[in-house]
Amino acid sequence: MKQVVQRAFKWMWMAVVCVTNVLQAGEWGLKPGGKGKLPREQRVLMAGDSLMVGLGPQMRTELSGYSNLTFIPIGKSSSGLARADFYNWPRVLEEHLRSDRPQVVVMWVGTNDSQAIYGMSSIGEVGSKTWLAEYYGKIAEVARLSLSRGAKFVLMGPPVVSDAKTDAKLAVINKLMQRVCQRARIPFIDTRAALADREGRYCQQARMPDGSMVPIRTPDGVHITAAGNRIVMKRLLPDLSRIVMGYSPITTTMRGNRSITGRGSVHGITVRAGNSRSYRGGTTNSPRRH
Repeated sequence: MKQVVQRAFKWMWMAVVCVTNVLQAGEWGLKPGGKGKLPREQRVLMAGDSLMVGLGPQMRTELSGYSNLTFIPIGKSSSGLARADFYNWPRVLEEHLRSDRPQVVVMWVGTNDSQAIYGMSSIGEVGSKTWLAEYYGKIAEVARLSLSRGAKFVLMGPPVVSDAKTDAKLAVINKLMQRVCQRARIPFIDTRAALADREGRYCQQARMPDGSMVPIRTPDGVHITAAGNRIVMKRLLPDLSRIVMGYSPITTTMRGNRSITGRGSVHGITVRAGNSRSYRGGTTNSPRRH
């Protein structure tokens, strides 16, 4: 009996130590305005559309107190994965992976992708099975490029926007991104959840800890203010901290025989939007201007 009790206390002590270490690691995480020195040099490539044009430089400024940590913003307004004729992200990303040699790639795209995919005239509308399969391959391509160069990859989904029709399409894209990342065990940052209300609806303002109401979105209903970016950072920084600070490494190996593939099937992914009916959005041949 005494030995059983001793074993029980031993396991309880080990559990407490593990929990304590995790909590301490969380306290060591990156914070806006914080200071510290990372164990090793970490270069973080911040790629994406105009939302990243705002977030990347803001993170570089607000996290400048950390030595051995460099942010490299390479955002491009109106860009995305659907229109390689307007801006070819795989090609641009490959160039920066070669020249900047980042340890981490954070990519925020999707807001401009609720449209036809370049070069695929018969691919179908946003949300159709053929469109989802092709866009799946676009996500996989940028993830593969990063991983093949030894960089960790973090994907950020498009936020909720004020226009209901556009938002329904972005919800489809967000869901697909989330499922791809789950299968690949790649960190996914759900900015929709971060910036929406409890019912998932668009919010122009948010209540701060001091009780004040502050705008988190710009008047166009798409872009994000500095205060909104801090909310997004709160979602992004835990995963980024785990990567750059070296605790809780993230694996990118997929289970079983599933792998990150290019064009092909959507691997059984079911995407729903709005009122739980499959969404059939419209298409356009002009790039979105966000």
